Amino acid sequence: MSSSPVATPRFRPKVIVTAAVVVTSVVLAMIASYVFLRDPYWSLRWTVDLKVYLAAGQTVRDGQSLYDLVVQSPLYGPMPYMYPPLTAILFFVPLSFLPIGAASLVWNAVSLMALGAVVWITLGIAGIRDSRAKVALTVVLLVLTAWLLPVRVQLIAGQINMFLLLLVLLDFRKPFGKWMGVGIGIAAGLKVTPLIFVGYLVFTKRWKAARTAVLAFLGTVAVGFLVKPSDSATYWGGLVLHASRAGGVFDTPNQSMVGAMSRVLRTDVFAPWWFALLGLVALYGLLVATFAFRRGADFLGFSAAAITGLLVSPVSWEHHWVYVIPLMIWLAVWAYRERAVPVAVVTALLTVVFSVRVFMLVGIQESPPRPMDLAVWQEVIASLFPVTGLLLLLLGPLWVRRNFPKVDGSVPQRIAIVPRARRSSEDRETVG
Repeated sequence: MSSSPVATPRFRPKVIVTAAVVVTSVVLAMIASYVFLRDPYWSLRWTVDLKVYLAAGQTVRDGQSLYDLVVQSPLYGPMPYMYPPLTAILFFVPLSFLPIGAASLVWNAVSLMALGAVVWITLGIAGIRDSRAKVALTVVLLVLTAWLLPVRVQLIAGQINMFLLLLVLLDFRKPFGKWMGVGIGIAAGLKVTPLIFVGYLVFTKRWKAARTAVLAFLGTVAVGFLVKPSDSATYWGGLVLHASRAGGVFDTPNQSMVGAMSRVLRTDVFAPWWFALLGLVALYGLLVATFAFRRGADFLGFSAAAITGLLVSPVSWEHHWVYVIPLMIWLAVWAYRERAVPVAVVTALLTVVFSVRVFMLVGIQESPPRPMDLAVWQEVIASLFPVTGLLLLLLGPLWVRRNFPKVDGSVPQRIAIVPRARRSSEDRETVG
């Protein structure tokens, strides 16, 4: 009597990783609530931004003006709503039906799920092909990256940046994807800063993707005008340019070049030469991004554009720097695959920089009432993120030139994201 062969269960990596990321994210969100609410320093800052967002959702439901809304924070004083109307409609109206405790848990859990998706996509870009290894690494790296400073501050404040990172990163899975630009355009419609990536698409002559991004952005603006015409006119009619509504530019958590210059020069008054300097940095950063693209490293070009945007934005709070997380993961994979000790050291240093609030350790104030009189070394400590970003833009092209082959032609048609291979066949079977 013959027996039929027993079918082995099929390994479904996307199903498994989705379930694992959802469970891990909920657990991490609960741990974050427990840990930070027990800390006297961070408990005062818990959900400080989310409370404004929930009030914005309630304001939309009540039919009131979003930009008349001001939430009084006992720590930071008056806090207005800062984003386009569409952001409140999509995210914060549904969330406003929940009490603050439940809303913060849901918001942080979903933010961490977005981080898990970012990790999964980045591992694919980095060349991890083994499904089981990719699933395991996604969960492990989700846990590890959740405790980086930009993510911790995002969870504490209840911020939105992880969703923007995910939307933009989706566009860079392939250098010439069919729908490339949609994620960038939607992200820019939710918060204007991702428009820097439209500049990157233009510099790399991906005209179709740039056009798609602009159309997607304009589409979000149009939806906002349909639903909240008066608020949309207020926001896009000039309020979008009022960076001062975000807080004191010289506050130490503002890790942009403007924040650094405000602290060094002890002023929050923009001088004309500031704009010229920021324009030069923006141009240089996009040229660095274009150089990486020409060398076949579109992902590194994306990272350079992201860092450029963070540097030249008037305000780049610590939680805005979640954009460096994909780069750190990519560098860690490269260091392992290529047995590159210097790259491993750089990745470790980046992990330290983006994990520790060093300025607090040396007694520099977070939100002083006026610009502080700091020594030179203190100025560097107070602006570690932009200093690190500038160093990456200055030294990165030298490393890219050394490690990536030159691509002939002005616009490469299909560029492999995985760099020049110097590994054994066994390594290739393991990590792609």
